[in-house]
Amino acid sequence: MNSLEPSVSTEIPASDVMLQMISGFWVSRAIHAAAKLGIADCLKEEPKTLDELAAITNTHVPSLYRLLRALASVGIFAEDDHHRFGLTPLAATLQTDVPGSMRFFAISELGQAHYLG
Repeated sequence: MNSLEPSVSTEIPASDVMLQMISGFWVSRAIHAAAKLGIADCLKEEPKTLDELAAITNTHVPSLYRLLRALASVGIFAEDDHHRFGLTPLAATLQTDVPGSMRFFAISELGQAHYLG
């Protein structure tokens, strides 16, 4: 390998690596939305149904479901067999009053101010 060759694994097709990089933006925006809505704080005590979470956060149930399913697909939040959502270790970092909370960092760093042109 010469110094100008990128260090991308030859086992994973480059198009798959690029797709993962592009979709990272979507994950970041979903994290931002969940942090702004305070979803992790809502789940502090126990898992909740979509209807419960939508009522607490004043959100549209189908849209909230898409958000939480997207985040569950990457290990942030967990969905059980009864379609209740709960915390994972990653989601717990989005709680407000925990040591090392990342909630307000996610809100500020992933918010609109960083995307204004």
